[in-house]
Amino acid sequence: MISYEDDNNLLRFERDLKTGTEVRLVAGPFADQLGVLDRLDDSGRIRVLLKIMGGTIPVQVPRDYAIAA
Repeated sequence: MISYEDDNNLLRFERDLKTGTEVRLVAGPFADQLGVLDRLDDSGRIRVLLKIMGGTIPVQVPRDYAIAA
């Protein structure tokens, strides 16, 4: 767990996030949904492709809303 600490000694699990990785959203209106990480940006947001009702829906959420599944 120590290896996941940032400079402020906070645990940061999103370092395992890479484009194409399956992720689980853990907060927000889409909590508990599985999706594929489509994009990371420097502003602290990610774009996740969710499969909902037979289609793929892109959603943008803060990076800390997702963990590797």
